Amino acid sequence: MSRKQKYLSSEAHGYLLEADACALLVKELERVCAKLQRRIDKEVAARQADFDAAMEYHSENEIQDAYGWELITEAQYYAYLDLFRRGRQALEEHSPTVSEIALSITKRIICDLKADQQEYAFCALTPEQQAAELLRAWQAHIAQLREQQGRIAKGECESCTYL
Repeated sequence: MSRKQKYLSSEAHGYLLEADACALLVKELERVCAKLQRRIDKEVAARQADFDAAMEYHSENEIQDAYGWELITEAQYYAYLDLFRRGRQALEEHSPTVSEIALSITKRIICDLKADQQEYAFCALTPEQQAAELLRAWQAHIAQLREQQGRIAKGECESCTYL
């Protein structure tokens, strides 16, 4: 479908404007996602640095001594003890951060906007174009299912091992 095509129907033009608005929002939200991902990467690096600092101590007594000599703060003391006791598991199994939750929400919103964008673009088509698009989408879906079936038969599909 060409966006440059002039439509006689103002309703179709409205649908295309809605689709363009969704595209604009998706673009902006993808920038927000990139920003959140950078923040998450910094949080991961900070957790790794704390883990490395905690692992420099050879025992809990050394951590207690560092706290006693005021080399570390009380918050660091408790964090280092937790990291020392739990080890690598503390890094890998942490509760989600605000940034991680925000990224997840933003990605869901982007998915919804992309679906809306496709729907608006579809609604702007003529009935004949809609029928052709539905047929094309159905054929693509059938081809994807056949490809997946072939991978299952060959044992290559890891996510489909339940069959």
